[in-house]
Amino acid sequence: MNNISWRLIRAFLSVAEHGSFTAAAEAQGLSKANMSQQVSELEASLGVQLIHRTTRKLRLTEIGEGYYERCTKAMRHLDSAADWASQSKAELRGTIRMNAVGGPIGEDVLAPLLIEFQKEHPNVQLQLDFSSIRVDLIEDHYDLVLRMGELPDSTLIGRKLTTLTTRYVASPDFLALHDPIKKPEDMIGLPLIYGSVNHWIFKQGNKQRIIHAEGGIKLISGRAMRHAALAGLGITRTADLYIKRDLQAGRLVELLPDWAEETPLSLICPPTRHQLARVRALMDHLQAHFKARYDAMMEQGL
Repeated sequence: MNNISWRLIRAFLSVAEHGSFTAAAEAQGLSKANMSQQVSELEASLGVQLIHRTTRKLRLTEIGEGYYERCTKAMRHLDSAADWASQSKAELRGTIRMNAVGGPIGEDVLAPLLIEFQKEHPNVQLQLDFSSIRVDLIEDHYDLVLRMGELPDSTLIGRKLTTLTTRYVASPDFLALHDPIKKPEDMIGLPLIYGSVNHWIFKQGNKQRIIHAEGGIKLISGRAMRHAALAGLGITRTADLYIKRDLQAGRLVELLPDWAEETPLSLICPPTRHQLARVRALMDHLQAHFKARYDAMMEQGL
């Protein structure tokens, strides 16, 4: 550390995050002069200028930006280490921040399991965020993410919960108005009911086809996509949890069943957070109960 105090580094980080010495001082309960002195002391120890100061505003130097980025990562590891060292062996406590897809998977399957866990461990504070945005666990400070698809980053801890089957479906009325669909290319030019991605990738062995949405409707909600398909607005691509009962009742018809896609649904956790007993306990709880609840939802239907 070259005799540089963590106190000085935290002062610099606070100034950089708040954008001014005044705001940082108020947040830390210090005087503006004291905060400025700490940052100046840090710069003197390093022998570099970290912050450009003017009468109106301040900004980080190029070296300051790089130093801020590296110190922020180091502080996260230190905070995680302190969290791990102080956790009680007898009782779980602390916050767990989780991100997951919404809809029936997040709201009807995952959320009840989290509520059960919260009742069993009242000193754990759960924070669940529903969004379809693909988050960065490190940058967004999440402890757990429920994610569909293969795990691209091998440095993360992953536990598979179940497998989803994605099917292509449309209403009988819609199909009666169009030529038979026998291959992915037959969907070109037809109205598609799609979500956050405006193209579909069909995979079958070594074969791959990409169909772009040229019309139809964009709905970032599985339930809304199902309703649009039932109304005859086009072809949709969705997990069988949403449409199993509709297929059985004939309200929807599956298209190209040979191109249906199986996708793993997994819990993803950064290695530093996996060390925490409360995070591992929640992962164990979800892995033990998620599939049974999901299968029950499949049988029940929407």
